[in-house]
Amino acid sequence: MITQNRWQHILGVARKCKEYATKLRPDDSKFAEDMFVLGMLHDMGYEFNQSNASHAEIGGEILKRSGYRFWKEVALHGDETVENMTDELFILNCADMMTGPSGEDFSFDERLEEIASRFGKYADAYKKCVIEVEKLRADKRYEKICLK
Repeated sequence: MITQNRWQHILGVARKCKEYATKLRPDDSKFAEDMFVLGMLHDMGYEFNQSNASHAEIGGEILKRSGYRFWKEVALHGDETVENMTDELFILNCADMMTGPSGEDFSFDERLEEIASRFGKYADAYKKCVIEVEKLRADKRYEKICLK
């Protein structure tokens, strides 16, 4: 179920997606609009997560059935094994990892600390996030959208 805090996180991610899209493609307002919508939809799977499946996979599958263009980005967000991220997935992953659980702005390090406090530093969830952050920081798009 999506909680009030989750809604705040979702809105924070959506706004950050819009901001990052504008930095990456300054002359493409439709891209910024599309990225805002992607941010709003990225955690929708939490509403239907009654099994051991991930919220990302659940949300992606629902959006795929609905014909949503960026369903794959929803399904893959937070997946540290993805090698070549589309611009859309890169923006979403950066925004998600730089937005706290209640929508507040976080650095990657602050977000990792927050995740460690919930799950522990030895938990798979934390370890996966560390790998994801390393990939995001190593990407050439990182400096263009996250550091300005």
